Amino acid sequence: MSEGTSDQLYLALRLAALELHLQQTVALPFIADDLFINYDDGRARAGLQALAHLSESTQVIFLTHHEHLVPVAQSVFGERLNVVRLG
Repeated sequence: MSEGTSDQLYLALRLAALELHLQQTVALPFIADDLFINYDDGRARAGLQALAHLSESTQVIFLTHHEHLVPVAQSVFGERLNVVRLG
């Protein structure tokens, strides 16, 4: 299994576990750092769409140093996205 495929499987399992958890208890923020480092743009968009769906149930905080993901995230999240640039 490639590293990218492994990362995608891990994210899918993590999101599924979190959705089950959210059904049983108080929502906590989902914090992710460079989730899409091994994803191509199409898969990154799909991953961001999954995070957008999750953001309907809990706060999502996504950290990255990949500037090319900002317009992709803006197109997925629309006005719900808050971009903070550091440095």
